[in-house]
Amino acid sequence: MNKIKLLYDVVKTMRNKEVLNGVLAVKVHKAEANLFSLRNEFEKNLLTGQTKAKINTELDYDGKTVKHESNTEFTIPRSGECKCHEFFARLHQSHATCCAGRLKDKFSRLLFALGVLNALQTEEQADKGILISLNANDLPEEAKMLLREKMSRAGECHHHEHGFLKEFCAAENLDFALNIFTNKNYEIDRIVITLVGTQKDEHNAPYDLTARAEVSFVW
Repeated sequence: MNKIKLLYDVVKTMRNKEVLNGVLAVKVHKAEANLFSLRNEFEKNLLTGQTKAKINTELDYDGKTVKHESNTEFTIPRSGECKCHEFFARLHQSHATCCAGRLKDKFSRLLFALGVLNALQTEEQADKGILISLNANDLPEEAKMLLREKMSRAGECHHHEHGFLKEFCAAENLDFALNIFTNKNYEIDRIVITLVGTQKDEHNAPYDLTARAEVSFVW
């Protein structure tokens, strides 16, 4: 199966959608305990930017429990076409960046993207849909090293206010998996991301940290 052609068809199909309806669900666990959960039922008009959301969250951490429910509606302005002066400014900035010796970084990012593409797995399902999956273990060493660097920088977590976010970002042996379920019409039905890591308590005993995010679309 041609992965590039498949990704092209899926992205093109999703780009041509006028309205997106679905549910985002997130859960974070510390060992067997539920630290955080979120459920967002959303509806977004991609032409007008009008967005509706019904959000439920629950946080249970460090002896504190917080629950929140809200219904909101807002409009996200569509970005206009790039103006000429913006284009030339970006072109000049790109040229200056390359001249400053950043070309190697650009090749590193390209290498990472190609590594991800090469590691993607596709599997045809019984309903004629396609499962697109990516596991950290399948990435080449160069991509793994770049990913570890990003996770290490994120692990500092100076900008996170919530304790459980600091705890999760500082987890060891952080691993991830991505699964995208598409139907026979090249529409995305579900996207599932899982993160797994380990931490140590005050007695230096290890425990698991897991996070799972799932987006389900309604067509």
